[in-house]
Amino acid sequence: MSPGPEVPHPRDLLADLTDAQRAAVVHAEGPLLILAGAGSGKTRVITRRVGYLLQQGIRPGSILAITFTNKAAGEMRARVEQLVPGNRVWVSTFHSLGARLLRQYADRLNIDKNFTIYDTDDRNKLVKDALAASGIDDVKFSPDRLAGAISKAKNQLLTPNQYEKTATDFFSQTVAKIYHGYEKRLRAANAMDFDDLLYLPAMALRTNEELRRDLDARFRYVLIDEYQDTNSAQYEIAKRLSLDHPNLCVVGDPDQSIYKWRGSDIKNILDFERDFPAARVITLTQNYRSTKAILHAASVLIDHNKQRKKKSLVTDNPQGEPVRVITFDNGLDEAEGVVVRIKEAVKAGKFRYRDHAIFMRINALTRSLESAFVKHGVPFQIVKGLAFFERKENRDVLAYLRLLANPQDTVSFMRIVNEPGRGIGKVSLDKLQGYAAGQEIALLAAAGQVAKIPEIKGKAATGLRDFYRLVTELRAQLALPPHDLIRLVIEKSGYGTMLRESTEEEDADRLANIEELITAAKQFHDEDPARTITDFLEQIALASDVDGWDETADHVSVMTLHASKGLEFPVVYVLAVEEGLLPHERSMGKDEDVEEERRLCFVGMTRAMKELYLSHARLREFRGQMNYAIPSSFLGELPREVEHLDISLSKNFARSAADEWRAKVGGAARDWADMGARPFIPPKKPTDIRPTIPDAPETGLAVGVLVQHDEYGVGQVTDVSGYGALRRVKIRFPGAGEKTFVADKVKLKVVGRKKA
Repeated sequence: MSPGPEVPHPRDLLADLTDAQRAAVVHAEGPLLILAGAGSGKTRVITRRVGYLLQQGIRPGSILAITFTNKAAGEMRARVEQLVPGNRVWVSTFHSLGARLLRQYADRLNIDKNFTIYDTDDRNKLVKDALAASGIDDVKFSPDRLAGAISKAKNQLLTPNQYEKTATDFFSQTVAKIYHGYEKRLRAANAMDFDDLLYLPAMALRTNEELRRDLDARFRYVLIDEYQDTNSAQYEIAKRLSLDHPNLCVVGDPDQSIYKWRGSDIKNILDFERDFPAARVITLTQNYRSTKAILHAASVLIDHNKQRKKKSLVTDNPQGEPVRVITFDNGLDEAEGVVVRIKEAVKAGKFRYRDHAIFMRINALTRSLESAFVKHGVPFQIVKGLAFFERKENRDVLAYLRLLANPQDTVSFMRIVNEPGRGIGKVSLDKLQGYAAGQEIALLAAAGQVAKIPEIKGKAATGLRDFYRLVTELRAQLALPPHDLIRLVIEKSGYGTMLRESTEEEDADRLANIEELITAAKQFHDEDPARTITDFLEQIALASDVDGWDETADHVSVMTLHASKGLEFPVVYVLAVEEGLLPHERSMGKDEDVEEERRLCFVGMTRAMKELYLSHARLREFRGQMNYAIPSSFLGELPREVEHLDISLSKNFARSAADEWRAKVGGAARDWADMGARPFIPPKKPTDIRPTIPDAPETGLAVGVLVQHDEYGVGQVTDVSGYGALRRVKIRFPGAGEKTFVADKVKLKVVGRKKA
């Protein structure tokens, strides 16, 4: 082996590590499973292991480190750079790895390396086209639902033909038909959807033994972070890269597996020792993040799960403030109360705004929070994707760039061919599509042959001819730096002129946005002048929610529990901890799904460093209806040490929360208990978090009982009337409102009944 670059002495790499961390870092050849509990310093272990391998003389090009988000990959890359300046270790997300392999080995895989990566909207458009061509009713089967099924099939490495063989019901048979048509359109557009970036490399590694051997030899040491979140395709990639040189090091925590809905399989980490019998297992249980109180509450909660590798997290941090469960009258009170609490804590000098995070199960719950933030002048950022790149004007400019890079891109062509307006109507575009299909050429190429389409004439023919000429001229400039090319596109296309000459006030903002797009591209280029427009488009396509988050600004961060993974904040509020929301109503039917929801709650709780608050409301407006909310069963699984406070200040709280709060507090430094809060201690068992109810009859249906319905999820019985065949039961469901059923005709499962 050739010697690696100069690195710090190995004692410097190991000096501040625990015995378990040190053992993981210096592990030699062979598979390694690192079970890293929440806040146990796993990123430090991975980066130190990379540094140690380099110190041992392993070539940088032989090491591949994979994680799940661009943000995590960037942090890992920066840490390795600090340890070994100038190293060339490949640190990547799974999807970025897939995209890079597909481009590098395009010739061997018989694909065009200039492919476009389609986002969810683009994918759904192609599915809709395939649906229309099939003649199937798109009301009964929405493009989004069909696309989701196709995505799941790809994550499970099922080709259209293989999926068709497994289709046993009408829906899956419909998906099979659409899957074939969708793939045909995707390939014709020289495009990849997000799943293809895993699906195609995995299939190539499975079927192309020569390529597999070459990549296995190339990456002799593979390290994978967040292994508990891998799906079948990612598992296949990891396994196939580690057959000849089984130096696979995976890091993860079964207790933080929260992505089953997008195909992840917790069994990948639970069964690692079965897949790699020679594997060494090292468990990291020392938590460096949270107080003892927070860690204890989270550990007691997750201990209710069965699908896990049991471990006991410990910390040397102080006991800290107790974890608090807060009851509000309604969702508006909850939003107001939390925002005012944060504002008062900042005024008291206890924390900054950036020290606070608010988590919820779904993005739809942020509306009332936004109003409260604006009302009280509290700076905030809602973390839910790169909204800047989703604006229409920016998507238009990006579509120009995508068509320049990939002239076969059907979706981008249709988006911009008449943007700005060129007099090209729908009828003309239909004729163009028909001609292109008959000639088996791309729409852009068909536009260049518009003279051969007699049905298209006049302004439409001129517009298509001019558009073809414009794109052809701009394609000659693809080698320009990304920001220069964007500036050229904006001017040559007439898009900038259209916005500048507009009298609409909104168009001034749109112009500013596309100019900001130039700035973003320049910053991207300045980081690495070798980057191309394709690299810029790929970075945008592969961005995750957290990539758009500015962690340096002094504002409160608001995000979903899923987006919070891997982050940490001094103060965390988890809102709407209620049945039907957390756990989500879709999880109620299966124990394994409830376990994932419990893991999600655990992840949110363990993001907190110093203070943790879990809140719920008695009433919540959701999906346009005000309903009684049932406290989450997870609240009853918390330890007795957790404080339960009822912050029901008044019915007018939503109108005058700030004044009432200050009146109650009498000073910013006082705590919840000093605000006149009424303690509320729920019984220990989760099924007992409800009003006291009379003994249920044999059917179990009595007022106050919690029941499970196949369609509406978990609800609470509010009324039982009548006798025999006329007996009726009224049930209030958090997401569907109040429903009345004939008791003998409805299938219900009692999930909460008072013990005798």
